[in-house]
Amino acid sequence: MTYRTARLAAEELAARRDELLALCAQAFCGEPWHEPPLGAVRTVDRLLGSAGGRDDFTAVAALDAEEALLGFSAGWTDTALSGDAPAFELAELVVDPGHHGRGIGRRLHDELLLRAAPGPALLMTLDVPELTDRYTRWGWSVVDRQRPGRETREYVVMRRER
Repeated sequence: MTYRTARLAAEELAARRDELLALCAQAFCGEPWHEPPLGAVRTVDRLLGSAGGRDDFTAVAALDAEEALLGFSAGWTDTALSGDAPAFELAELVVDPGHHGRGIGRRLHDELLLRAAPGPALLMTLDVPELTDRYTRWGWSVVDRQRPGRETREYVVMRRER
């Protein structure tokens, strides 16, 4: 399968809202997330809401030959995970489950970080080996464990120096 990556501006991402919803619903309904479809709506609305209000919003998409969305990564500079000093937050990295294992996620990850503001990067993900081991291989380290909001599952905050 051939695909290309492209930087997407916030407006371009918003124009693909339906594709984002479908992609996130597929990606988050299975292992390890087990999210209901409403979780995809919350994820996409949070992402698009953040995108519209941030000058440094960055998104990279993987697109197939017909320009269909295979995956995306997005982030911005924030203090939400650091608590003090601004750091680039890798907010989302999603790949269509039918295209896992092809290096798309790693490429989206790497291209997003190349386009991000210099300095450390942070992310928050579910504390399961499937996810934490992948990010560890990609140069991230666990710096904190949390249960955000009313969440019953534990999450990790990971950091990567760039």
